[in-house]
Amino acid sequence: MYVAANESRTDEDATVRETVFLVSLGEMLYHFLATTIDMKRSNLTDKLAARNVLWPYEKQKIKLLKKADAKVKTLLLMMREKSAAEFESFLTTLSETGQQSVADVVRPALCTFGQTGRNPLHYAYGMRA
Repeated sequence: MYVAANESRTDEDATVRETVFLVSLGEMLYHFLATTIDMKRSNLTDKLAARNVLWPYEKQKIKLLKKADAKVKTLLLMMREKSAAEFESFLTTLSETGQQSVADVVRPALCTFGQTGRNPLHYAYGMRA
C-alpha cells in the first residue's frame, strides 16, 4: 500500500511540475512577444486575417485600438485561443512582416523544451489586455 501511494504521489508531482513548466514557458513567451512584436510598421493583423488566423471581427477589434501595446496584448489574448497550427501561422506571418527575429527566438525555445506542435500561450495564466 505504501509503494502504491508513493507511486501515485510521484505521478502527481510529475504532472504538477510539467504544468508549472508549461505555465512558466507560456508566460515567458507571452512577455517576450508582448515586448517585441511591432504593430506600428507591419500589416500583421491584415496578413493574419488573410490567412484565416484572425476572424474579421478580431482584426477590427485590434484596429480600433489606439495604442500599439494594447493592440499587441489584445492580439496575444486572441492568439491564446488559437490552435497550434494557427500559432505556427502566426509565427510564419511574423517572419513575413519583417519580424523574423521574433519568430527565430520562439521556434527554438519551443523545440528546446519539447513543445513544438503546441500553442504555448494556451498555458500562460494571468494574461491581461
